[in-house]
Amino acid sequence: MADKQLYQNDPRWENKIMGFGKTETIGKLGCLLTSMTMVGNHFGGNETVASFNDKMKQNDGFQGAWVRAFRISAVFPNVSYQKRIECDNQDAPLDEIDAALEGGSLPVVRVDYSPAAGIQGHWVVLTKRDGDDYQMWDPYNSPEKPPTLVGRFGFAGSAEKIIQEIIFFGCGALKEPTASKTTSSKPAPKTTATQTAVSTPTAPTTEENDALIIAPTVNGLTLRDQPRISGSNVLKYLPQSSKLVVLDDAAKAKTKVGKRNNWFHVRDIEGKEGYVAAWYVTAVSDPALGSHKTSQANEPSAPTKLVVKTSASSVSLRTEPRVASSTLITYLPFGTELLVIESGDATSKIGQKDQWLNVQTVTGRKGYVAAWFVTKV
Repeated sequence: MADKQLYQNDPRWENKIMGFGKTETIGKLGCLLTSMTMVGNHFGGNETVASFNDKMKQNDGFQGAWVRAFRISAVFPNVSYQKRIECDNQDAPLDEIDAALEGGSLPVVRVDYSPAAGIQGHWVVLTKRDGDDYQMWDPYNSPEKPPTLVGRFGFAGSAEKIIQEIIFFGCGALKEPTASKTTSSKPAPKTTATQTAVSTPTAPTTEENDALIIAPTVNGLTLRDQPRISGSNVLKYLPQSSKLVVLDDAAKAKTKVGKRNNWFHVRDIEGKEGYVAAWYVTAVSDPALGSHKTSQANEPSAPTKLVVKTSASSVSLRTEPRVASSTLITYLPFGTELLVIESGDATSKIGQKDQWLNVQTVTGRKGYVAAWFVTKV
């Protein structure tokens, strides 16, 4: 069944319930599930969307109706969940996509499928670079529409504007872009400092911490000052791209992720503490992802402090604003939120060569990052 186009709206399974959902069907929400089925079959599998759905249920592959994509190898043993990149509100790293495709991996990307207001999340599989566009497998059967990424979703702009999230699947190690291609949006400044401000890490690529980090599964999740629903206890509304550190015991808290009538005491990147509903969040380390249409609870609150995101993979966090082996703390993934903690107006430094920002991660770790590898949130 390798490389056979499959569709979520195939009448054979479009009305089948997704995972452990209640009313959510494959036809309505199964774009990621269908994309993963095609990926698995490309690497030697032989599943239908319905059989993959059933086998993922048997192998802890769902949080409710949301797909736990990292569990793909439980059904397709030779396929790995290699890496995930979130790129909401910033240019997607096309160099990473191109390198992955060249190395034989398949990127599954989330796009906004409609020019209408709001967020309409939809997943497709990219199969080949085609000039300024990409050939793709779209899991929603729309034969009247162009078969390429920009051709179909170009109302949002070029490819790096269209793509909002990427999951890489493949066999073996993921091929990374060369050091000279550290971002897709602008060339790296040619200085010694730049060459090591973003690099291929020999240490872990994510911040080491025992805390549980979670993210909302809805846009505009309510942060409250008490663990109960009331119109009088709202602190702010969180964007879906937020990362929250759980202040409760991490081991106990992890068992509550996605569970109704449970609450988490959390802190966001701006240092605001409060409570969020556990049934509207997912763990960042093993996320449950979807869907065909993203729910929006409320309009997210605008940041009250200066927050930036890394615009390249493996950006160095350092103890001092200089490049040296002794200053390296860790490497930060693409899209990591950072709170700027230096005094004065640091906005003018963002994106500027040879400038550094004093920042803090959501877990409270402080350090310096190269300002030319961050963008403002």
